[in-house]
Amino acid sequence: MAQAEGRIQLSYTGGMPEEVYAFTERTYVNLAKAHVSPLSVMDVLYGQGRVRRHIGASLQVAGRDRDGAWLVVALVEGVDDEYTVTGARYLDDDEIAAIERMKGDRR
Repeated sequence: MAQAEGRIQLSYTGGMPEEVYAFTERTYVNLAKAHVSPLSVMDVLYGQGRVRRHIGASLQVAGRDRDGAWLVVALVEGVDDEYTVTGARYLDDDEIAAIERMKGDRR
């Protein structure tokens, strides 16, 4: 874990291209407003069975935290494979059902 310019950067190298996730002061403010812990965000980013949607410079990653709650994390790509977490929120029942259908977990 490295810290530069008020950002904490974490890199992931387990089976995917190296990605760096940065948390800024604004990230922590946004997560607090949404009542989402940074640890829950990390659970989703590094967890199994997550669903990723990459559109342009935006990335959304949905998955479960260690308590089994579903949430989606919003990130913005800076340089290649470096993403700043901009926020996160818990998913509602309809969103969870849609993701489970996409993954084939539920019909």
